Amino acid sequence: MSFKVRAANPNDAKILAELGAETFYYTFRPFNTEEDMQSYIKKAYSEEVISQNLQDASIRYAVAFDGTQAIGYTKLLLNGTHEKLSGKCVELEKIYVLQTTLGKGAGLVLMNEVIEYCKQQQTAHLFLGVWEENDRAVNFYRKIGFEVFTSRSFQLGSRWCEDYMMKLDI
Repeated sequence: MSFKVRAANPNDAKILAELGAETFYYTFRPFNTEEDMQSYIKKAYSEEVISQNLQDASIRYAVAFDGTQAIGYTKLLLNGTHEKLSGKCVELEKIYVLQTTLGKGAGLVLMNEVIEYCKQQQTAHLFLGVWEENDRAVNFYRKIGFEVFTSRSFQLGSRWCEDYMMKLDI
């Protein structure tokens, strides 16, 4: 498969909303109630919310395609900060690919695009939060060179989860 990645633009709001809702649901539904999932998806992945984010200069999305089909995306917070990191930081808030492309290299293509972007922006650290029980994602990040530097709690509806905070020095 040959995946292409490009920076998202305001016309991509619908694509990003659909990708976000589908990939988030697939990843976390087995661990959460339907009510909590729908509430979070409505709050985080509505087309209106994505449209507003796309107009925010401190947020950057990129979309991955397999031919003409959108299969994954990233969301960066360009003014990311963390008390344990110094210098210019970017937070990788979201990186997801469709279930049908898991293990086929789309995530790596997206991650390489993020790292290259961070290098161009002279970023000191790229960091992210990942649920401690998401072994597939944790292992993916470790293979790329990310390391755990702390943890944080994350609430999805009524459920509290622990996230590893991982960083990559750029």
